Amino acid sequence: MNLENQIQNLEEQIKNHIVSEASQWPVKSNRASEIGHPCIRYLYLLRTRWQEKALPDYELLLRFREGNVHEREVLKLLQESGIQVLEQSRGFYWKEVDTTGHIDAKIVLNNEALPVEVKSATSFSFASVNSVQDMLNHKWFYMRKYPAQMTMYLLMDEKEHGLFIFKDKGSGQLKFIPITLDYDYGEMLVQKAEKVNAYLKDDTPYDQVEIIDYDEDICGGCAFVHLCLPEVTRDALDFSDNPELVEKLTRREVLKPSYSEYQAIDKELKKAFKDQEKIIVGDWLVTGKLVERDGYTVAPSVYWQTKISKLGG
Repeated sequence: MNLENQIQNLEEQIKNHIVSEASQWPVKSNRASEIGHPCIRYLYLLRTRWQEKALPDYELLLRFREGNVHEREVLKLLQESGIQVLEQSRGFYWKEVDTTGHIDAKIVLNNEALPVEVKSATSFSFASVNSVQDMLNHKWFYMRKYPAQMTMYLLMDEKEHGLFIFKDKGSGQLKFIPITLDYDYGEMLVQKAEKVNAYLKDDTPYDQVEIIDYDEDICGGCAFVHLCLPEVTRDALDFSDNPELVEKLTRREVLKPSYSEYQAIDKELKKAFKDQEKIIVGDWLVTGKLVERDGYTVAPSVYWQTKISKLGG
């Protein structure tokens, strides 16, 4: 066997090992790390259909491992710098709302042990976050979940203040972002947990649990999207008899790396789908809505926004 084949086998061996570690375990309580998810049905499915949750793919598993490595390195650096680090991976359970969580650690500041969450990030994500408000308003919903996670920890630990430590995975820089408990926001999160608990108590069929409107950024990568697809497509107008549009959608997917041709076809498709709120075309779901641009000195600008996503990933 030549060196090239040996290297390929080495890579496959590592990949197989990492994928083999992926598994689903029963979820017996609401999770603080998930309570910021905007979809109640997702939170309910975590509790009731956990075994049907799609396993993370190889790339996502690698990111999880990297996150764990960076977390350990940050906490080690704090200790080496003379900062007191306590209660690493301490677990919490809030019986009244059946919610659990594990903080990364606590550090001592001004004689107070503050809950700490370490988050590793790409250089772009690192630069985009400088406050809790930046997280709450972030374009990526996983970032919007972070304040909810910490808020639940503060409530469970009866603390007023916590601290996020972001690490730029590229440069190694650290960024410290404090958070102060917002009781109104915390009450909203508690009500979400209580709503999930009420559905559980009533043994509600999952397809009768409330769901958010389809959002490609959230639903497109959801590990339970296969359960919700029938409902996503239920009210759509089926254009599957239009072979020209199906062909263009297929070609659009292939052409993503070829920017100029991709843009041309994308423009044609969005023109064809203007004013259509929900359409199924072959294997694609096309959704649209009217959007108003803010910040104009003249009359507001209104345009039709179209999103195209492949059903089932």
